[in-house]
Order: sequence, then C-alpha cells, then structure tokens
Amino acid sequence: MDKVFKTHDELISLLVSRGVDISTPEHHIFVKKVLQHEGYYNLINGYNKLFLITKYPDDQYKPGTTVEEIYTLYDFDKKLRDIVFKYILIVERNIKNLLAYSFSKEYGHDNYMLYNNFDTNKRDASKNITAVISDFQHQISSRANDPVISHYLRNYGYIPLWVLNNILTFGQISKFYSILKQKDRQQVSHSFHIQDNQLESILYYLSSIRNFCAHGNRLYCYRTKTPLIDFDAHTVLKIPLTNGKEFDYGKRDFFACMIALKYVLPKSDYLKLIKEISRLLNTTRPRLSVISESDILNEMGFPQNWRNELLSLVK
Repeated sequence: MDKVFKTHDELISLLVSRGVDISTPEHHIFVKKVLQHEGYYNLINGYNKLFLITKYPDDQYKPGTTVEEIYTLYDFDKKLRDIVFKYILIVERNIKNLLAYSFSKEYGHDNYMLYNNFDTNKRDASKNITAVISDFQHQISSRANDPVISHYLRNYGYIPLWVLNNILTFGQISKFYSILKQKDRQQVSHSFHIQDNQLESILYYLSSIRNFCAHGNRLYCYRTKTPLIDFDAHTVLKIPLTNGKEFDYGKRDFFACMIALKYVLPKSDYLKLIKEISRLLNTTRPRLSVISESDILNEMGFPQNWRNELLSLVK
C-alpha cells in the first residue's frame, strides 16, 4: 500500500485515533510544533516502540501516552549521542596518533601505500589491503584542493600519515589497523594493555557507534550483527550466558559500547562518561510516566545497577 502524504493536522488526528493523548490546546500546539521541527518519521516512528500495545499496521498506544513523553525519549537519545560522540572522539584522536607514530617509525612516513608493509598472511589479505590502499588514494585525490594536502603534494610528493589522519574516518582507521602485521598491531594494543584482536574488535564496534552518533541514528536501542569480542569485563560483571554460548548483554548493544570504552578511554574520562550518562538519566526520569527508566535501560542493554557495575571495572 502506498504511503500517502498527510498534513500535520492529519497526522495529529491519526495519533489521536491510535490512543495518543492530544486532548488540550497546549498538547495540540506542542505536537504541531515538534512535528514541524523533527518530522513524524524521525520522532514518532523512531521512538514509539516502548509506548505501543500493538504494532504496525494498527499501532495502538498505551493509555496516557503523549507526544511530549515520546519527545522526552527522543531528546534523551539525542543527548546520549552527543555525550558518547564526544568520548569516542577522544579515542579516535588517540588511536590515530598512536598508529601514525608507530607505523611511521617502523616503515617511514610515506610507506603506508606499500602492500608488503601489511599482514599478507591474514585471511582475505589481498582484498582487504588493496581496498585500504585504494581508499587512501581516493581520499587524497578527492582532497587535492585542500590547502594542506596540496602543500604536501606540491612540495614533497606525498602525504605523511600523521597529516592523512586528518581526513580519514574512524572506520578507515579501524580497517587500517586490522591489516597491519601482528607485531605492529600489538605495538598499539599494548598501549591499552589488551591483545591486538581485542583492540581490533573495539575499533570496529566503536566506529559503528560513531557513525550512528554522527548521522543521528537511534543509539539507545543500538543492536549489531557483529558482536564485541569477549573481554574479562563480561566475566567480572557475571553477565549470564544464553545457552552457554553468548553473554546476555554487553555484546551487541549499547552496553557493549560502554565495555569497549572502558579499555580505551583514560580512567578519568571514563568516569566522566559514566557520570554524564547517570546525570542524563536523572534528568529524564521525572519526565516519564507511561514508560519507566527500566524500560529505557533494557533497550540500552544496561543492567539495572549499571552504574555500580561499570564503576567496579575501574577500581
């Protein structure tokens, strides 16, 4: 069935027919304003899951549901993205600097385009190494008019890795790390006191989370098909195993992001991250009535005592 355009008033009538409380002029004014600013799809379709009794095609909402409370969840997620993005940028900057330093020290500042400087024995090595080198070449050619890039190309004929860093995404850096020789991966991972395969998993996971933050995708209910590798934190926190195979949470959800960040953020920054999320939940809680904080925590993959559990990891 085709999706027919609806005016804001028609969308408001649709919500009312589905059980959303828009019974006062104040409700109506707020709903119309928020739909104009945020859009029906982003706000309602994006954040109505926890408020529904029955789902598509005949969405019916829990009694007492208001657009104000749906917006509260929307606003919570937006602020959560802002918080997490800020701390992932700290990790990204650190990783980029560590990689540029260790790789340039080992192979020279202009040798990141040489195939044999990477792990040619790894599975799908040829395809992955070629793809990364090609990606780097594309990034440089597409930024040829950038004053910094053009300066190095004109005067030196190459771009040092520490300069290239500035135009590479976290995802590209993650792939770059994954194709390094094991001794070079370990050189970086040992800075965090973890194994190279663990850091590889963390970078892959965080690059996906970063993309969600940067593009305004829903973060609180994040799920991925590729789980975070097992860490000692999963065992320390005594997270149950599903069928004895995979930990119930902290593997494919937002809680996995918090576990990953524990290993790559400075302790002081990690404690600030926990505090900021705790403060955000505290300011959100009084604005909830139809759904609860526990409902949100469940979607995040957070245990109810999440703060104490995460703090126990950094003692």
